[in-house]
Amino acid sequence: MTLEKQQFQRLLFKVAFCSIACDGVIDEMEIKEMKAMDKSAAYFQGIDLSDELDNLLLTLKEKGKHIIDDLYAYLKATKLNPVQELLILEVAFRLAMANKEMDENEIKFIRFLRSHLDLHDEIIRDRFGAVEYLFDKDYSQDIVKSETHSDLLSTISIPELKEIQTIDFSSFKDEK
Repeated sequence: MTLEKQQFQRLLFKVAFCSIACDGVIDEMEIKEMKAMDKSAAYFQGIDLSDELDNLLLTLKEKGKHIIDDLYAYLKATKLNPVQELLILEVAFRLAMANKEMDENEIKFIRFLRSHLDLHDEIIRDRFGAVEYLFDKDYSQDIVKSETHSDLLSTISIPELKEIQTIDFSSFKDEK
């Protein structure tokens, strides 16, 4: 299946949500980075982020950290073009680095995210440089071990729902 613009924007927002939540803490710098991304580019333009957040919170409440499995299954079933795949990685990279720290779960999340994309390593290197944790000898796009996936799900900690519900995404539209 190929994506329409708004479907892709919702997918980007889900990637953003999982990126900021996968380390168990939603940092203020991550929210500021999301707002900066929304303000300076068309990442989320035209979608109501409050509604999207409500939908993701409902999914999180129902499925917990398995919301990430849903994301990966969706990526696997969806035909993305290289530009869309690069945008997905860009959103994940920017948000993971927003607080200037890379948590082990953020690295695992991005590795699995990357493993569900069809981009060649050379394209990623050309766009983002040699991202150390993507191109180290312990990791390869071609070999994603199932125990690594279960390790991600066993160590990942999603923030409490009440913490996430306090984030005001409606302000994104007002700041443009």
